[in-house]
Amino acid sequence: MYLFRKAFRVFEYSGVETILALENENVAIQCNTNLPMSYCGFLHPSGRRYSFTDLAASNGNCIIKINATKADVGVWKCYIGMKATRVEMMKVIELRVVDNVAAVQDNVTAMHGKTVTLACATTKGLVPLSYCRFEPPNTSPFSIDSTVSVSNPILNRYYFPPNKSLDRGDCAVTIRKVKYEDVGIWTCGAALDDGKEYTDRIKLEVKGLMSTASVTGVTVGAVLIVVTLCILGYFAWKRRWFLGSHRQEEEEVIEVQELGLQRIPQNSPHGSPQVRRAVIVPSVVIQSPSEPSNSPTTST
Repeated sequence: MYLFRKAFRVFEYSGVETILALENENVAIQCNTNLPMSYCGFLHPSGRRYSFTDLAASNGNCIIKINATKADVGVWKCYIGMKATRVEMMKVIELRVVDNVAAVQDNVTAMHGKTVTLACATTKGLVPLSYCRFEPPNTSPFSIDSTVSVSNPILNRYYFPPNKSLDRGDCAVTIRKVKYEDVGIWTCGAALDDGKEYTDRIKLEVKGLMSTASVTGVTVGAVLIVVTLCILGYFAWKRRWFLGSHRQEEEEVIEVQELGLQRIPQNSPHGSPQVRRAVIVPSVVIQSPSEPSNSPTTST
């Protein structure tokens, strides 16, 4: 929904009011209520406060007029003190200083698979546009107008919103079933009666599933983990093979040393060493009981 106030344009989405104004343009920022107010005020994006007495707020409108500059750009907050409940009401107002054509929302978040509308508009009131075009981040640019309806969308996905009109200064596109390829910076371009094209950018984000960057990051991380595990496994296998070969060589050396201790080298008549085994044969002495003993005897 949008309202016309003098030259600047005012749009409202999801309870947040957006004011599009030219630099040094006189802008009226306001909030109102049908209930009696005791006071009201504004909080500047810089933190500065503007307060108004009961006399200024008695008619139900709380208004501050400024000459919009870059220093005023940002989120303003309007607060209203209620006489009946004594609980303050607050309204969020975003002020943007822009060119003759500007994005209504420069940051848009959509749910994956849902429909979303990206819109730009003239800032000098309801000034007709000669044409409207968009440059998607990953597909070919296209022009669009009210003849592109939901029944004949461009690329079977993009169509002009039925509640918008080039004659009122609207340049907009509705995206059917948002995909990952729609994520990124969109550029809207529109021409006024001066023959110049004015452009602005809209950043589109998608929620609901992982973005392309997240999917890429997870894939790269998984590949790095697999490569690391393969390298560690290879070195572990090499270490085990090396230690196993080393033990086998040590066992062979010990066996050779043990065999060497059992061999006595001796030169054969032909000059070749021979192995001689030392054999110890036990001797057995059998003595008959009838034979006198050779051991000396003593008489008593």
